[in-house]
Amino acid sequence: MPVKECRVMAKQRSVVAGVDMGATHIRFCLQTAAGEIVHCEKRRTADVLVPDVASGIAAMLHQQFVHYDVTCCGLIMGLPALVGKDQRSIISTPNLPLSAGELHGLADNLQASLKCPLAFSRDVNLQLSWDVQENHLVDQLVLGAYLGTGMGFAIWMNGAPWTGAHGVAGELGHIPQGDMTQHCGCGNSGCLETVCSGLALKRWYEQQPRNYTLSELFVHASDELFVQSLLDHAARAIASSVNLFDPDVVILGGGVMDMVAFPREALIDKIKCYLRRPLPYQEVCFIPASSSAFNGAQGAATLASGRFFAKQ
Repeated sequence: MPVKECRVMAKQRSVVAGVDMGATHIRFCLQTAAGEIVHCEKRRTADVLVPDVASGIAAMLHQQFVHYDVTCCGLIMGLPALVGKDQRSIISTPNLPLSAGELHGLADNLQASLKCPLAFSRDVNLQLSWDVQENHLVDQLVLGAYLGTGMGFAIWMNGAPWTGAHGVAGELGHIPQGDMTQHCGCGNSGCLETVCSGLALKRWYEQQPRNYTLSELFVHASDELFVQSLLDHAARAIASSVNLFDPDVVILGGGVMDMVAFPREALIDKIKCYLRRPLPYQEVCFIPASSSAFNGAQGAATLASGRFFAKQ
């Protein structure tokens, strides 16, 4: 179904919606053409996807449209998934409890229910979009490395997330630089995420009883061989991306990097050890990611605003 421009109605405000759906929580944001945030909210994913994903999300958004008396001009929805080049087909969702039947025709079903155009996106592209906007980097080449449950990665190029020939560019977590004896959630063996991810950290933490919580891991175990190895794997992978793309800026974030006492400066030093000299070593800039829980949803809304609102 073709995307139509949205004209602001006389009596009812027009908004775009950004949705960031994770395995545990789903977050959404309503935003006006002027960039005003009308509403942000977080709900449990399992509570929303009832009786199915299309009906649940449509009902959730309809409720807010009515409550705030707005008309929705378009929706961008981020998922921890491979999204096709058409931005309407979802190829795989290893970390979401969605069946093939729910994924098939999801874009058409949502669009019919919401009566507005929509597009899907990898969630990490939305996080990067928000960080780019927050740091005024729209005209620069930016890489985002988000070490969380997996090794999230995204590329900002020519004023937008770069998605590649098939829509799936940026899968740094799935380069073959991991433990070949470990199977990754993507189906392959030896992906970087088998040794460099929140899941890998949790697996190591649970191998034996420890007298500290997982959230305090970097307070008590930064010098452990596995932890140092994880940091080195991250550094080599990120440095490889810097040497390939020669970016202006690298944004570092994600749930693991947000943990107490995470050695961010030590990671940056490790990355620099592997950078090509004199360039990009001398010029590339490293900055921290924003850590708000609504970055993905707000990034989606910002992209939706640029895509779906009519240019006046």
